[in-house]
Amino acid sequence: MSKVHICVDVTEEALRAFEAEARREGVTVQSLLEKTVNGLLRDMEREEEEGTDHPIIAS
Repeated sequence: MSKVHICVDVTEEALRAFEAEARREGVTVQSLLEKTVNGLLRDMEREEEEGTDHPIIAS
């Protein structure tokens, strides 16, 4: 499996929420964000396999 570096822009409010959740879970913000992104990717892959994804189609 390959690793890809991602830069994420978040609002101050979102960052504070991630920091609070990371402290609650006893992990770093980076690992929490990695977990979040991996979950989103799994959801996208599952939707694609099930045919329930909704691609954006240009009008």
